[in-house]
Amino acid sequence: MDKKTLLKLLPVVLIPLLFWFIPTPKGLKAETWHIVALYIALLLGLVVKPFSEPVITLIIIGVLSMFIDVKIVYSGYGSDMAWFIVTVTIVCAAFVKTGLGKRMAYNLLIRFGKTSLGLGYMMAAVDLILSPATGSNMSRTSIDYPVFRNIAESVGSTPEKDPRKLGAYLTMLMYVVSMSTAVLFLTGMATNAITVSLAHKMLGVNIDWMTWFKASVVPAGIVLALGPIVVYKFYKPDLKELGDIKPIMKKGLEEMGPMKKEEKILSVLFVLAILGWMFGAKITVVNLSMQIVAFVFLALTLLFGILNWSDVISQKGAWSTFVWYGAFYGVAGALASKGFYTWLAKVLEGYLKLSQLNGMVVIVVILLISLAVRYFFVSNSAFVASFYPVLFALVLTTKAPIMVVALLLAFFAGYGSLLTHYGNGAGIYTFATGYCTQKDFWRVGTIMVAVALIVFLCIGLPYWKVLGIW
Repeated sequence: MDKKTLLKLLPVVLIPLLFWFIPTPKGLKAETWHIVALYIALLLGLVVKPFSEPVITLIIIGVLSMFIDVKIVYSGYGSDMAWFIVTVTIVCAAFVKTGLGKRMAYNLLIRFGKTSLGLGYMMAAVDLILSPATGSNMSRTSIDYPVFRNIAESVGSTPEKDPRKLGAYLTMLMYVVSMSTAVLFLTGMATNAITVSLAHKMLGVNIDWMTWFKASVVPAGIVLALGPIVVYKFYKPDLKELGDIKPIMKKGLEEMGPMKKEEKILSVLFVLAILGWMFGAKITVVNLSMQIVAFVFLALTLLFGILNWSDVISQKGAWSTFVWYGAFYGVAGALASKGFYTWLAKVLEGYLKLSQLNGMVVIVVILLISLAVRYFFVSNSAFVASFYPVLFALVLTTKAPIMVVALLLAFFAGYGSLLTHYGNGAGIYTFATGYCTQKDFWRVGTIMVAVALIVFLCIGLPYWKVLGIW
């Protein structure tokens, strides 16, 4: 172990150890306070990262399981939400392996790609089509982006030569689009499911796939529609007219060949999965929860030979998330059941006095707090799992409508990633291409977050009032 790793490991060990031995606060049991120490250890491990998230998680639960009830430590790995995250992320591999995602992009671009702005809207359309059934927006970006980068390079726009001609615009927009479609559907990215599970445990609100979509379709749809034009306005490409790009797209389709059997089967399964998420909860004959639909989707891709076991185990991101999130979920659930968050809410209220503020003011304050701390997190999911319980505890002390706060925080877990180039895997992936500077990423991303805030507060909240959400 090198010196740098050791220095990072010290707070992960010493601070939870301090929590373990200091007297248990009034109103809590010693067992609950020890679980808090475990939670702090996991939180610091994910933020400081002396090792990767799954490695530090396994180290922590391996050591502390000797002192804490193992049923608590391991309970999260049996949760349906943890397995839901794994399955919807693994399914992304089917779109990459079969080439179905690329084929969709090529066919759309042949018909509509004539201007840089039009190309941007085609990027949004392709990502939108794939987003309901690809639970990793990072994986989805790896399907979409290479197609559009190929177009940029074909007109002489590379990271080294004339990046602002076209490639920089498409790169910046890819990140904006990825986070916008991730917000639109509960299955758009893994973080959404984490937020929903925490909201259910701590706030007692149930947000299923269709509830999420009804709440997001208008405000998030508007943000997605504005994305290409906003980025075009503030990060305009030098090349406005593309001319005829049909030959490039036709060449791509020719290289892929005719549509394969696996692509056709995946297309059918894709549509069925979306229908299952939309209407499964209303079917009373069988229990078609969103978790079951996801697992059946994965099972059928295996049954029809679209994916195999090697494909499943090769999805390191899915299994890494499962390892650390499973531990977090179990600990968070134990703290909720033992009344820790209720106790924490009372303590925080004693200092912040949010209960004295108007509910709408509280909503804005909580939302701005969630955005302000994003600069300190390099993992979107880790941010939600570690910081949202604190915000939810705060909400419980206020007059703010619980469902509204839960939805806003759920949606801005995605939009907030745009504040930095490291807020989400899609940002890291696109920034690494070298087309855009960090300054531009932060500037344009901040503008998009401001746009999203205006849309959700000015249009989203009245729309939710009409829906009866609050």
